[in-house]
Amino acid sequence: MEGGSPMAGRAVPEGLVRTTWLPTDLLGVFALLRSYWRLILACAVAGVFGLLAQAVLIGGPRYIVSAKILVNLGPEMVTSPLLVAREGASQAPPLRRPEDPATGVEIFSNPRLVTEVVNRLGEGFFSDGPPQTFFQQVKRAGKDAMAAAQEAVREALVMLGLRPRTTRLERLALAISAALRVEPVRRTDIIDLTLAFPDPRAGEIVLAQFIELALSGHVHAYRMPGVTAFFRDGRADRLAELRVAEERLLSYRLQSDNPVWSVAEQRPVLIRAEADAQVQLRQVTASIAATEAELRRGEQALAALPAEIELSTVRSRNSATDALRSRLGQLRVDLATQQARYGEGSPEITEIRRQAAALNALVEAEDPYRIDEITRGVNLLHQSLERDLMAKRIELEGQRGRAHQLEAQIAGLRRQLQQVETAAIEIALREQDVTRHRRALDLYDRGYEDARIAEAMEAVQLSGLRVVMPPTAETLPSAPSIRRTVLLGLIAGLVLAAGLILYLEFRAAMAGRREDEPSPADADSVGGQPAGRGR
Repeated sequence: MEGGSPMAGRAVPEGLVRTTWLPTDLLGVFALLRSYWRLILACAVAGVFGLLAQAVLIGGPRYIVSAKILVNLGPEMVTSPLLVAREGASQAPPLRRPEDPATGVEIFSNPRLVTEVVNRLGEGFFSDGPPQTFFQQVKRAGKDAMAAAQEAVREALVMLGLRPRTTRLERLALAISAALRVEPVRRTDIIDLTLAFPDPRAGEIVLAQFIELALSGHVHAYRMPGVTAFFRDGRADRLAELRVAEERLLSYRLQSDNPVWSVAEQRPVLIRAEADAQVQLRQVTASIAATEAELRRGEQALAALPAEIELSTVRSRNSATDALRSRLGQLRVDLATQQARYGEGSPEITEIRRQAAALNALVEAEDPYRIDEITRGVNLLHQSLERDLMAKRIELEGQRGRAHQLEAQIAGLRRQLQQVETAAIEIALREQDVTRHRRALDLYDRGYEDARIAEAMEAVQLSGLRVVMPPTAETLPSAPSIRRTVLLGLIAGLVLAAGLILYLEFRAAMAGRREDEPSPADADSVGGQPAGRGR
């Protein structure tokens, strides 16, 4: 094979065999490929299948989620509508600024946005579901093995002090930041956002959340600061003060001793109740006076009535009266006899007349009947009158108790009326306090509404970044590329085959050199022979 040897045409000493060579022509390369075609084919197939297995089992498909943001003419430089409305300032027209796209790119390049998106979605959003098929189980096992290896490497780096310890959310934020691209499109006002994500729908959600936070950050960056927050905080403070004032007013109205719910209603009720009590007191006083008068008259009548009266008597003729009457009759007979004897004016007649007059006086002085037996008993009239007087006394005590009750009621009504009048002043002061707090709250409410409307108008004007294409995932995955993976696998297999061929050729050459190396005697015997014969 002189044509394939780099030493062709040169003299080689006899007995020395050239042990290795590299082909420098196309026939030599073909000869070498023909000798190792099985090895080359096996390495190429192994490289292709290895990269395909790595892409499918470990890497998985990745989809490109794209979104496009249009940068307007910069209306955030316009005067605030709240200042225009309140101060009558002239509103300048928006001017194009060449730094607007760059400002938008910087706003979208804020790494805190990705962290906020990850924290908002949570760790469960990025977790894979349970495997359903055998292939998915194999794929999950490969991912778990790779994750365990990466975790071990991270722990080793943490122990060495080369890396800080990170959480899964932080690693997710770093991975999304690495997969996110924010680039301005040349010669346009368009900002292009691309995100490579394994799940197309989840990637659209992540990119939509990212755009939402970026746009709100853009509006917040150009918004008039402090106005809405001032009115909102002041409104909360005024509302708390109003609630405290209303609670104080309500607690004073519903006090335990004398609740005052409405002075305008309670005052006439108390006055009317006091007037009714006064009328009843006067009526009771008049009844007391009448009862006392009846008691006095009854007591007088009772004093005149005896406690006991005669129920029956047994009478008989008075013997003394009868004797006197008999003597009187005797004297009248004697008078008639003596008149005829002595005459009218005689002393005897006069004496008889005197005795008769004395007897008449005695007869008249004596009762013609004599009471032999008297039966006495209780005077029913006295007893009935005494019962009536007892009832009157009881009635009088009840009337006096009613009078004392009415007097206490009138005193209580007067105290309540006085408390109501006193409470009316305090309630009026607390109502004024409540009214003052309500006016302050209304003022802050109007200011908050004006500021909120102004912020809404400002947000409309600050929409300098507009989503002209919402996050949209590609139908087919962008990675892994089958063509590129196969090509890289072929290249890797061929490189591996070339390395193996060189290694095998080197081993074969070294083995042939050791077998064909001449001894020293053979070298001396052939040392003087001319060279000119090659292998």
